[in-house]
Amino acid sequence: MPAPRREAAARLILLLPALLLAGCGILGRQRDAYISLQRAMQLQDSEARQEALATLRGAEPMIGAVWLASASVAPTPEESLAYVNRGLQFLPQDPDLLVARMSLLAQMARYDDELAAARATLATDVPTQLRAEALWFLVDGLLAGQRVAEAEPEVIRMRGLAFTQPDIASTAWARIALAWELADSPDDADRTLDASLDLGATGLSGLRRASLTSPDRQVAASRIVQRASLRQPDQPDLKLYLLVDQMTAGDLDGAMASLDALPGPLPDRLVSQREAIRARILMLQGHNEEGLAVLRARLEDEPGDAFALGVLLESYHVRHVPEPAEMVYWLKSARRHVMDPALAQEMEATLDAIAKSQEAPAPSPPP
Repeated sequence: MPAPRREAAARLILLLPALLLAGCGILGRQRDAYISLQRAMQLQDSEARQEALATLRGAEPMIGAVWLASASVAPTPEESLAYVNRGLQFLPQDPDLLVARMSLLAQMARYDDELAAARATLATDVPTQLRAEALWFLVDGLLAGQRVAEAEPEVIRMRGLAFTQPDIASTAWARIALAWELADSPDDADRTLDASLDLGATGLSGLRRASLTSPDRQVAASRIVQRASLRQPDQPDLKLYLLVDQMTAGDLDGAMASLDALPGPLPDRLVSQREAIRARILMLQGHNEEGLAVLRARLEDEPGDAFALGVLLESYHVRHVPEPAEMVYWLKSARRHVMDPALAQEMEATLDAIAKSQEAPAPSPPP
C-alpha cells in the first residue's frame, strides 16, 4: 500500500481543483491558460477533456499544471509517468513534477528508479520542501529493498526540514521500527519506536496501511503498537489502532466498548475515524440502518470524509445498502471534495457500475 507521504504527493497529480487557479495573479496569457485548464478538467466527456488537454500541452508546455492534469486523467500509471517525464523535459526543476515522478515510481513499485530519482533530486540545489519530499521517497525505496540500516541515517537528515505533513518523520521512524521487528531485531525496533513516539503517535498509528501487504507485517505492526501503548496508555491514536484489531478479530462488543471508552474530547483529526469505525462495527453486528445513520451524519457535515466514504463503499458492495439512488447521491456530492486518488477511483468505478447495471434514478437526498 502507498505510504502516507506518497498519497499526499499523488494528490498533486490526480486532483487539481485547489491548484489550478494558483496562477490567477499571473497576467494575460498564463492566467488564461490556467482558466482553460480548469475548464478542461471540469468536462464530463472524457474524449472532450483529453482533446482540450492535448491542445493545452501544445500551446502551454511551460505550465507544470498542464502536465499534472494530463497525468491525472491518464488510464495507467505508466501513461501518467510519461506525461510527467515529458513535462520535466520543459521544466526540469519543477518541484511538483519532480514529486509526481517519485510518487508514480513508488506507486509502480519501481523502487530502484524511485531511489535514483530521489538521489538525483537531492544532488541539486532544491528548495527545502522538495528536499524533505525527496528524503521521504529515498527512505521509502530503501525500506522497500529491506535496506533498513541505510534508511536510518536518511531519517536523521530529516531533522529541521519543513514537511507538508508534520508527522512525516514520526511515520518514517515507525516504518523503520516495523522493518526491524520483521527482521527479528526487537531492541532496534524498540529504539526506533521510541524515536517515533518522541515525535507523536500518528506515525505509529499509520502502520496499518504500511502492513497490509502481508499477514506477517500486520502481526508485527500490532506488536509494535501494543508496546507503544504500554509507554503511552492514554494516547488516542494508539487506542484506535488496537480497537480496530479487536474489531477485525471478531470481538465486536469489546471493540464497541473500547470505542465508547475513548478519552475525550478526541482531537478533531480522529473524530472522522472514530465515527467510521462505529458505523462499521454496527453493520458487522447486523445493524445496517444504525450504521448508515452514522455515515449519513458524517457525510452531511463533511461530504469528502474519506473514512465514512470507505465504509459506505464497503457496505454497498458487501451488504448492498444503501439503495443505488442514495449511493449515487453521496458519491456525486463527494466528488469535488475527495483528495485520495485511490478513493476517487473507487468512487468513479462504483458510479460507472451503477449506471451500467440499471437506468440509475436521478440522485435524491437521503431519507
